[in-house]
Amino acid sequence: MTPQLVTLPRSIYLEPTSRCNEFCQQCPRTLLSREDDRDLSFENFRYIVDQFPVLERVVLHGLGEPLLNKELPRMVRYLKDRGTYVLFNSNGIALTPKCGQALIDAGLDEYRLSMDGSNRETYALIRGVDAFEKIWRNVKAFIELQKAQNASKPAVSL
Repeated sequence: MTPQLVTLPRSIYLEPTSRCNEFCQQCPRTLLSREDDRDLSFENFRYIVDQFPVLERVVLHGLGEPLLNKELPRMVRYLKDRGTYVLFNSNGIALTPKCGQALIDAGLDEYRLSMDGSNRETYALIRGVDAFEKIWRNVKAFIELQKAQNASKPAVSL
């Protein structure tokens, strides 16, 4: 009998929170019944990721808005200390200067802004909140914060 090679997952998706600050018309959070909203605690996060000794990439998002979990920068730092590539998608509403600085300091590799609509009206119709201008102010301030520190990470994409 030939021994079978067992490989471990090298990439996982974790949802830091099931909470969200939008009501998107296409989202299961808006359309379907679900369990109560909650955040992933740092302790439970560690319990999960510590089961995977070789993680090359971790995506920290699901249906919730990752920036709503106050432990997110700590999660990013924990993964970065293990040599893991870390990214997430976000709607940008909660991307304050303090939050942005924490993500830079934690070593986040990629910040992907999720946008639906190229103008305020379309965005509000699809996302259920009128946050178009706020999001662009937040992202612009975040990029300026990076430039002021000569920080190449995280890569910001739309």
